[in-house]
Amino acid sequence: MKYLFVFLFFVFSLHLSVFAQAKSPDDSPDYNKLIKYVMDESGLDQVLVNGIYYEDKYGKKTGHEFFQEDRLYTGNLSYRGKVYKEIEMEYDICNQQLILNLEYNDKTVAVVPPNDFISAFNLDDKIFTKDDFQGEPRFYQVVFRTEKLKCLYYWFKQTQLTNEGGNSRSYYYEFTDGKRKSYLKLDRSYETYRNNKSFTELFPREIKAMVRQYLKTNRINVAKSNDEEMTKLLIYCNSLL
Repeated sequence: MKYLFVFLFFVFSLHLSVFAQAKSPDDSPDYNKLIKYVMDESGLDQVLVNGIYYEDKYGKKTGHEFFQEDRLYTGNLSYRGKVYKEIEMEYDICNQQLILNLEYNDKTVAVVPPNDFISAFNLDDKIFTKDDFQGEPRFYQVVFRTEKLKCLYYWFKQTQLTNEGGNSRSYYYEFTDGKRKSYLKLDRSYETYRNNKSFTELFPREIKAMVRQYLKTNRINVAKSNDEEMTKLLIYCNSLL
């Protein structure tokens, strides 16, 4: 990967002569104004592009490294305390990095911003936030969130390098389907659950039977349920608390 300042250097160079012509020969250069001029002219946000170029390091592969579909999602990004709206993004869950597609002179610049400065983002209707309850900052999908009850998913994929032909040209990467770790919080710390039994056990004793019955009546498997099914279940559970 190449650092993005190289790209900005070329943008800077392209606009330098134009800016100089607009100035009086007697004026001394004001580089703060020059940088602002370059950003205004190029349409790029100086803070947003403070990352590195994205390059596909996998080459030949089966499957892909991205969350759900291998396509661009449109969403909002909370970055360095500022919200950027309608940004085109992909979420690489193998490497846990967000890839921004920024338009510049009818071309797309793919940028990976530092995770340290990302606090939240959404891919279409799916909301992600950063939390460190597992001992390190990670991105989690927010499935449900109220004062009493919260549910988060951590998404990841695994990959392996495979060689079918026995020579260097036959190597390719294989990606698993997206996997998730599910977490629930009830006025305490987050706890993981893997199935209906471990999900039910997280609730207070007096409502466990009702939660268990709801799961049975609606034929819900929390390990496989989609977001809509889980939201309905969690709304019900929240009403019991």
